[in-house]
Amino acid sequence: MRSRLVVSLSLAMSLLPTFAIADDKGDCFDAAEKAQKLKDDKKLTEARPALLTCSRDVCPQQVRTDCVKWLNEVDTGMSTVVVRARDADGHDVIDVKVYVDDQLLLPKLQGTAVAVDPGQHHVRYEFPNGKVIEENVLIAEGEKDRVLRVEVKNDTAPAGGGTGGAETTASHGPGPVPWIIGGVGVVALGVFIGLQADAQSTYSNYKNTCAPNCPSDKVSSLGTEFGVSGVFLGVAAAGLIVGATWLIVSAVTGGHAKEHAAKILPHVAPGGFRF
Repeated sequence: MRSRLVVSLSLAMSLLPTFAIADDKGDCFDAAEKAQKLKDDKKLTEARPALLTCSRDVCPQQVRTDCVKWLNEVDTGMSTVVVRARDADGHDVIDVKVYVDDQLLLPKLQGTAVAVDPGQHHVRYEFPNGKVIEENVLIAEGEKDRVLRVEVKNDTAPAGGGTGGAETTASHGPGPVPWIIGGVGVVALGVFIGLQADAQSTYSNYKNTCAPNCPSDKVSSLGTEFGVSGVFLGVAAAGLIVGATWLIVSAVTGGHAKEHAAKILPHVAPGGFRF
C-alpha cells in the first residue's frame, strides 16, 4: 500500500510542470488575443499588461515574437500627460484628484508623466476646497509629456452669484490674441514695404526730372506717402514685437501673458520726411 502511494505521488508531481506549462501557454494565447484587440481599439494602457504577459519566455516563440513587436509599437504610440495645478497666488496645488472619462487617473498630483490613451477625453479636476474644473482634451497618439495646466482664481463673484466667489479656469496656451496681433504686424509690414517702394520710386523720378524746383503739391504728396508708410512701420513693429513677446511670456508663465502685454507694448513714433 505504501509503495503504491509513493508511486501515485511521484506521478502527480511529475505531471505538475506539464499542467503549469499548459496553463502558461493558454494564458499566452489569451493575452495575445486580448492585447491585439485592445491595441487595434487604441486602448494602449490596457493592452500593455496583456502584452507583457504574452512576451514572457514561457510563451511559444511565435506568440512571444508578435507580442514583443506589438509591445514596442504600444510604447511608441502611448501618450503621456503631466498635470499641473495652481491657486490664485500662483502656488502649486498638490491635493487635486484627476479623473479621465470618469476613471480616477491621479489621487493627487505627483509631477511625473502618466500614460493616457490617445483620442478625445473628458478630464475632471477636483480641488481640496470642493471646486471642480472640467474640460475636454484631445491627446495625439505618441504625444509625450503633454502638460495639462489648471488653476483656481479667487475672484469676487457678481451679486447673487452661486459660485461662492471662486472662478475656475483651465489654461493650455496663450490663445489666439498674440497670433492676431502678430498677423496685424505682418500685414502692416507688407503695406509699409509697398508704400516705401512706391515712394522711393517717385522720389527718384522727381530727383532726376524736376529737383530742386518740383511743384509743391507733388512734394507734399510724396511727404505724406512717406509719413503714412512710417505709421505702418510702427504698427508692424508693435504687432510683431508684442505678438512674439506674448508667446514667449506665455511659454514661461503657463499662458498668463495678458497682464504682461501692456508692459511690453513699444511706443513707436513714425519718422518725418523732408524733401
